[in-house]
Amino acid sequence: MKRMLNTTIIASALALAISSPLMARDVASVSEARQEAARSVASLVNDPAFEEAFRAQMGKDRARLADVLASYTPAKAHAASDTTATLRDLDRQAIHLRGLDGAVGSLLDLHLSGDVGGQPVASTRDIWTATIVKNMASGQRELVAYDPAGAEHRYPANAAPAVPMLMVGSKNREATGAGIRLMNETMRRGGVQSVSPLMTARSASAVEEVTVLTDIYLTDDHEPNTAGDADVFAVVSGVNREGKVELVNVDMPYLDHDKQWYTPGQDLVTWRSFAGNYVNIQLFEDDGDTDWQKIAVTIINTVGDLSLIIAPGDPLTGALSKIAAKVIEAMPGKIWQNSVDYIDSFYLVDRRSHYTQKNPNIGARKQARIGLELRTFGGQSVKDSVDKTGNAGNGGAKGL
Repeated sequence: MKRMLNTTIIASALALAISSPLMARDVASVSEARQEAARSVASLVNDPAFEEAFRAQMGKDRARLADVLASYTPAKAHAASDTTATLRDLDRQAIHLRGLDGAVGSLLDLHLSGDVGGQPVASTRDIWTATIVKNMASGQRELVAYDPAGAEHRYPANAAPAVPMLMVGSKNREATGAGIRLMNETMRRGGVQSVSPLMTARSASAVEEVTVLTDIYLTDDHEPNTAGDADVFAVVSGVNREGKVELVNVDMPYLDHDKQWYTPGQDLVTWRSFAGNYVNIQLFEDDGDTDWQKIAVTIINTVGDLSLIIAPGDPLTGALSKIAAKVIEAMPGKIWQNSVDYIDSFYLVDRRSHYTQKNPNIGARKQARIGLELRTFGGQSVKDSVDKTGNAGNGGAKGL
């Protein structure tokens, strides 16, 4: 009986070991998940099957790690199985750490950085693998890279060596879009957003006044070149018709590089959600480490009670300035890994103002310039317009 019991226990343990995938060690941050993934990917880059899978999954400029692993058939399956299982678990942990459980199927991705003599990288063989992390001592972002021998190298994020690298990232348009939707839903439940942004703009049942973002230019998107495209979003803040704080998060999926003009024609402010004639517009860049759920809760707790922000009798314009300050306060050094992810602020943007590429509204930090135009949908065009560019002067801004 004892022998049979021991045999059963051993058999069960073997079955569990065979059937259970190897789990990566628990990581404390998305940054750590990326670093562990970069270390693991370094052991696969010289396998031709891995390069084939990576190339097959490349989209615009990057490939989702989960898709690469799904199509990867290593020549030595047993040798690579532990590594691929570890990478899948790191991907799962990264999704959880960003607050996106159930919202995205994969988060970690791969893209090539650098070139060879001005030509695209022809092969991943012997290539370095790398990612961007935060140096806990200095608070600055740096690049951690692993060479073909497995040795670790560290450099300032914007001073990487001129060698091709396979970069591991933790952000993509799907994740940023899901994060923005999650933030809006959380803020709506938290009482700082009155109506879903999807239900406000260009309503067919009523006349809607919408400020459209016609043009935008970033002097600096605060994204290291090795990290690839930027992922920028806006926070529009003001006071709603009930006298409460109103916050709307707006995704900007087209805005992926600095030092060039974009002409999105994007609905930015739906005025039905706001009282008066003024809002703030603030720009931020997703660094790939954001816990979207946590940042939404932090902003609600920081900004949500207007009575704690302004004193009785204060003008609404003063309230808006304080709301904008509170939004910034909720971001750097708390949820974001690095405060440079705050790009710029446009304070007290007038509903009736008009800006263009030639005469843009310049942000307080001079890191962004925008063109804005008020448009009316479902009715006659708005006639009362204040040109803030200096080309026209049909009246000053009216009070709230």
